Amino acid sequence: MAATVDVGDEGLAESATKQVFSSYVCRTITDRGMSHPGDVAEASSLAAVPLPPSKYPLWDSLPPELVSSGKLSTLQLEGILYACSKHCEMLPSGERAGFFIGDGAGVGKGRQIAGIILDNFVRGRKRSLWLSTSSDLHADATRDLRDLGCQLTVINNVAALDRESRALGLAKEYREGVLFMTYSTLISQVKGRSRLQQVIDWLVFGAGTNGGPAAGDGAASALSSWDGLIVLDECHKAKNFVPGKEAASTKVASAVIALQERLPRARVLYCSATGVSEVGNMAYMVRMGLWGKGTAFDDFQTFLDSMRRRGVSFMEMLAMEMKAEGKYVARGLSFREAEFTEVEAPLNEHQIRMYDNAVQAWSRVKGQLEAALAVTGGGRDVWKAFWSTQQRFFKLLCVSLKVPTVVSEACEALAAGQCVVIGLQTTGEAAAEAAGLEPGPVPGFVSPTKEMLLRFVTQHFPVRRAAAAADSTAAAVAAATAGGGGAYGLAAPYSPWGYEEPVPPPGIGSTGGAGGEDAEIPACVSMREELLAAIDSLQLPANFLDEIIDHLGGP
Repeated sequence: MAATVDVGDEGLAESATKQVFSSYVCRTITDRGMSHPGDVAEASSLAAVPLPPSKYPLWDSLPPELVSSGKLSTLQLEGILYACSKHCEMLPSGERAGFFIGDGAGVGKGRQIAGIILDNFVRGRKRSLWLSTSSDLHADATRDLRDLGCQLTVINNVAALDRESRALGLAKEYREGVLFMTYSTLISQVKGRSRLQQVIDWLVFGAGTNGGPAAGDGAASALSSWDGLIVLDECHKAKNFVPGKEAASTKVASAVIALQERLPRARVLYCSATGVSEVGNMAYMVRMGLWGKGTAFDDFQTFLDSMRRRGVSFMEMLAMEMKAEGKYVARGLSFREAEFTEVEAPLNEHQIRMYDNAVQAWSRVKGQLEAALAVTGGGRDVWKAFWSTQQRFFKLLCVSLKVPTVVSEACEALAAGQCVVIGLQTTGEAAAEAAGLEPGPVPGFVSPTKEMLLRFVTQHFPVRRAAAAADSTAAAVAAATAGGGGAYGLAAPYSPWGYEEPVPPPGIGSTGGAGGEDAEIPACVSMREELLAAIDSLQLPANFLDEIIDHLGGP
């Protein structure tokens, strides 16, 4: 991939081409295996740096048919080879060195992880930990292992260890294998005991819920000598760690750091396509040997300050150095010969009406919010929430309105025998979680946009007088009608909602409610309930991911 730069020279335009990406060629494995089926590229700066020679006996552990059949391409074998090679080295601090796979989509990080797990199992390291972001990826992890002919037990989260724990210990088939779990589970607790400790007990001792041996039984020695594999998949989840200020760090980051500290000889594998995009997010990569004993930087903060002073170019140099030392690879699918086209998504009458109704709804919420704030004397925090919620609302709405066009284009491509990959700006999951949606039986698809608006009105619409409120109810009505749109700043008639000129709720023109500062103002409560009822009657699109799966199929 190339970027074209115009260079002026005495009025003459010249074109200079700077190579940004280069086709990736596996130069370390040339005597066996099959090439990767896709066209792969890497940054030109990394392409200029070769990986160091490796003498690791990888072929002793992998069945020959895996290599000859192409189930692992030479590119994937290279990642496995150098990860296993680096795991044989020890850092000056006494900890085992780690390896970082920074490959993008399409290269096969899962296959490489499965190959590394297989190599470790064959060499006697019977228990491995695979951390990832979602429990749904357990099926993918199992598939990658099975594709390599590996029939290891893939334990789906530590809850399975709870179920299989017996009075005399774990069931036999659960004492070894791969424990697949999420970062959110790692930071949780059960019956007053941390899941982190439970995971360590299983890795080191093969223990279940009952725990491992006591400290006096050689537990400390076992912890310091355990040398199995820990895979930190999508490791950027642990990026928010502040050394020396653990209270300001996220629980995930602190748990990942603690896991590596408790098991100093563990073979740690970092996997993320965005792991080195920001140097400040690398604090959890303690096994990369970039700071600490035996390096040029005493601690991470010193390393961070030095890198930031030197700017973005040093991030590129850092990646080059990491590859030259054999502890980092970063490949991705090439966009060579890719074609791009913009497809307009025309809106039908129903979608246009839906969008117009949404605009009217927000206009109405704004008008009644102004009236209520004038009565209660609320502050600016409500408006911050209003505008941020409105932005998220219309972002999700616009994405949802594109679904029919996306489905139509996908069906045409499938009918032509092509594969379809749909990229989403967002899945809407965060909006659903923010709206407090819980799994369970529902009469149909849920609309995150509607739930978002309902939640905003429920949580932020003021119904109690603020402590410093001095505005009269009459001033509230005046403020609401100043825009010339009726009692709540709305234009009449309000046909999309089925309303004519809004009528002020009883009491808003007089006392505005009785009681002290904490008492609810009946007029404001009435406005809020009226808004909630009107919003609930709106027709808004369901979650676009649900709609895509409903039309095209999926899990």
